[in-house]
Amino acid sequence: MFVCKVGSTAKGRLMRRSKADAEQTRTSILDAAERLFCECGIAATPLERVARQAGVTRGALYWHFKDKSDLLKALRERYRLPQEDLIARAAREGHADPFGLLRDTAGDLLATFEAEESRQNLYMMLNAMVPDTESGRWLSGCNAEMFGLLQRLMEQAREHRILTPDLDPQEAAVVLMITMNGLLTEWMRSGKAFSLTGLGLKIMCRQIDSLRAPAA
Repeated sequence: MFVCKVGSTAKGRLMRRSKADAEQTRTSILDAAERLFCECGIAATPLERVARQAGVTRGALYWHFKDKSDLLKALRERYRLPQEDLIARAAREGHADPFGLLRDTAGDLLATFEAEESRQNLYMMLNAMVPDTESGRWLSGCNAEMFGLLQRLMEQAREHRILTPDLDPQEAAVVLMITMNGLLTEWMRSGKAFSLTGLGLKIMCRQIDSLRAPAA
């Protein structure tokens, strides 16, 4: 009985160490991919080079990630914000004031983006992808998913009779996507010439408020 118990304890330690090693390998691959994708571009960086940069074998990389799109998905999830989950939940379950939700989340999103260089690098890296490639098609799918969430929120706004009659839910979602992406892109392109949490948030909130129906 005693020998069996010791063996079980040792096996448990080994399993925990193996799990920790696997997680460290995965983290090293993500770190290497982020550096190389930002420096060289996604299309120009083969996964074999990512494996070498991470100090792992090709087999180890493909054990964690089946292809480049899978690796990009993991990088995207690495920087996913709680506010994005709030938007997804509201779109799925409903929200009494979609515009108020968007104003609240916009401030947090812009503040986080302005403060974190790694998030800025990821944004520029993703937006530099060629549309007609595997990774480009993956990004188009991500954008389509976010557009769908915003459109659903705007449908809710219309159901609550608070969406401006000048736009339908799809058109309102386009306005939101263009405003946020335009703000982030121009802020980066201009060398961060204005404050995202100052002027950027002011512009975003004005656009959100312009979608609200006038008070009766």
